[in-house]
Amino acid sequence: MRICLVTVAQSVPGFEDFWFGVIQKGFSKVLRPDTEVVQKALKVGLSNPIDYTNYYYANLNLGSIVETFIEAEKEGFDAAVVGCFADTGIKEARSVVDIPLIGPAESTMLLACQLGRKFAIICANLPGLIAQHEDQVREHGLIDRLIPNGIVNDTHAFDDTWTKSFADPQFAANGVAEKARELAAQGADVIVIGCCGIGPFCSAAGLHKIEVDGRNIPILDAQMIALKTAEMAVDIKQGTGLPFTSLPRPPAEDVKRVRDIFGLPT
Repeated sequence: MRICLVTVAQSVPGFEDFWFGVIQKGFSKVLRPDTEVVQKALKVGLSNPIDYTNYYYANLNLGSIVETFIEAEKEGFDAAVVGCFADTGIKEARSVVDIPLIGPAESTMLLACQLGRKFAIICANLPGLIAQHEDQVREHGLIDRLIPNGIVNDTHAFDDTWTKSFADPQFAANGVAEKARELAAQGADVIVIGCCGIGPFCSAAGLHKIEVDGRNIPILDAQMIALKTAEMAVDIKQGTGLPFTSLPRPPAEDVKRVRDIFGLPT
């Protein structure tokens, strides 16, 4: 089985392999040995994390992400996952791609609902993300499963987490654990790490649960959960033929017509 992990950033020579090594420390704990994960960066796309919080910039980036999903299917991947908690491009690409496409937010929040009655989300400490994630929770009909004020920023500034955690993943884990204890005290049974940059650091540090008042509170790395969900989706599809989207497929000639309008290759 081959799963494509689509990043939301333009390729930076040398960085992809380094970052993939961090992510691999998490997903290697749960994926089968015969499952191969291949990371695929955007040919053209954003590179500064703050740009993703701007709706206009993110919309420009969206097309590149969807094109990369299309490429992944053409290249024979069995499934694809996006490397961003915003689930960027998943809904759009499901309209034209037949392989299972998995978003970290959707898959992880649904798992959280199986593990506990109420969950909370710790997101990257960047402007606008709390509102963005609240919209995602509402879109998936899970607002009643979220504790009141259950989406909070990480303890550390994102720049600090991003730079210091490469040398010591425990830095990210300590910040998440601090917020997780606060959210558990407020009624959360499960903690979702709402950032595919922070989650892998926590997995690398071995942070998967905390104990609060005698309760074991799961802490979910959304990138790891999404990849495992993709593996499961492929197994089910191959075993039963079950489709993983009910969205109608436009005829090939109509797809070509629309792509021609925007000068996209067919």
